[in-house]
Amino acid sequence: MKLSNIYFKEFTLRKFTKNVDEEFKITEGASDGLETLLASANDLIFKKFNINPGDRSAYFIAGSARLYVYQEIRDLFGLTNPLGDLDIVIPNKELWVNAGLEEAYNNGAIYRPTNDGTIEAFDVWDPSKAGGAYADVSVRSTQEIMSDTTLIHGYNFMSLLDVIDYKMSLNRDKEKEVSELIHKFNDSNPGARTDLLRSIVETIGLAKTKEFLGNMKK
Repeated sequence: MKLSNIYFKEFTLRKFTKNVDEEFKITEGASDGLETLLASANDLIFKKFNINPGDRSAYFIAGSARLYVYQEIRDLFGLTNPLGDLDIVIPNKELWVNAGLEEAYNNGAIYRPTNDGTIEAFDVWDPSKAGGAYADVSVRSTQEIMSDTTLIHGYNFMSLLDVIDYKMSLNRDKEKEVSELIHKFNDSNPGARTDLLRSIVETIGLAKTKEFLGNMKK
């Protein structure tokens, strides 16, 4: 990775996501769709793996779920439909073995307890494994991602930094424009940030952003 990319991720993008967290407050309760999936995951994942949802060292909820804890961001991104699926990363092999899933772990570490794939567990967050349009997507290591997770409403979510980083990596042709807008966002007054965030979404591509945020599948 180029030094410029490292600087952008570790300083500029981190500052941007911190500003978003401060500007767009997390809502008091999870959205209906997210709350429904979390309730199902309590039985299908957390009890199965004997994980306390408040244990930040055991797992994290990956992907677009983090966006659904902000009402303003859901409105801005047009996320009117419920969250489509819930992706949970459980890196510790011992937890898989104790859950009776050693064979699943040894065969790719994918666990789908629902027929429709709405809840899935993995041992790493690596979208490139899906191939196709995701084949060249690079993300931070699972341990790096875990070091920046946030406990929200009693569950451990992947950081905004990693959500936005992942989204940008899907749109390399727009990366420079998005980077410039993020710099402007960081330097702007809070009152101007909604318009700039909207510009970032539009630059990435609103339709693709909605698809990514609302219908992301492995």
